[in-house]
Amino acid sequence: MKLLQKLTLLMLLAGQSLFPAAATAETAAIPSPVVVTSTVKPWGLIAADGSDSGILVDFQQVLFSRAGIPLHNSMLPYPRVIQEMSSGRADLAVMFVSPLSDQIAVSLGQVVEEHIIIVTRADAPDYKTLDDFSGKDVGQVRGSRYGNDFDSHPQIHRIPVTDVDQGLKMLLSGRLDAMASTEHSLLYAMYTTGISSDRVRIALPLFTARADLYVTRSQQHALWVQPLRHALQSMSEDGSLRPSLYQRDYWPYDTFCFAGGQCLNTH
Repeated sequence: MKLLQKLTLLMLLAGQSLFPAAATAETAAIPSPVVVTSTVKPWGLIAADGSDSGILVDFQQVLFSRAGIPLHNSMLPYPRVIQEMSSGRADLAVMFVSPLSDQIAVSLGQVVEEHIIIVTRADAPDYKTLDDFSGKDVGQVRGSRYGNDFDSHPQIHRIPVTDVDQGLKMLLSGRLDAMASTEHSLLYAMYTTGISSDRVRIALPLFTARADLYVTRSQQHALWVQPLRHALQSMSEDGSLRPSLYQRDYWPYDTFCFAGGQCLNTH
């Protein structure tokens, strides 16, 4: 049962409305923002029946319900999310903190900190620094940003892929030397593709990247901004934010260990 469904059931059992009366009264006349969400798995998923799901979709459903604002979401590839926010055709999105994000939009607060990792085949030589990948083909999800050191390294051949599933398959077939990914996307891809953990190892943990909820600069004073900012802050303060990002549906392991004994977990 997804987090929003659980929240709804608990509030109904307690005789409470999902949208508190005060919040509804204050926000009833507020137009809702145009929200765009990346289709990078498992952050944003489109089911066979066309319905939206994924980490960010479920998070946004809880966030908007707490703010008392209807959610109208569109699913787009991450490069399109950036384009829509930059052009002003979209108002709100979760994006990785970067000079570009800060140029086109204003942060309403942190959503998640995510480990960025480079993986290789289990039998690959040791890599100690980013410079060791000079001249190598390293996959990354198209449009993703993994920090200036990686994004601007002059000798790394960054190869765009549609998703981590494709990148891992290319890695194991010898078409890539390595694959860079967020920890969520990596573990979800390992799970859904059924790739055995002993075939892949962590070559280099890059750093921890931060993703924030951003509003375009043209809409930073819109009436819905403050309710969403306050809802996000309250989720962070009451401890409900992190569990919404590590649901079993999208983080299918308590601990996942790769070749060489390096492990990832939710703590």
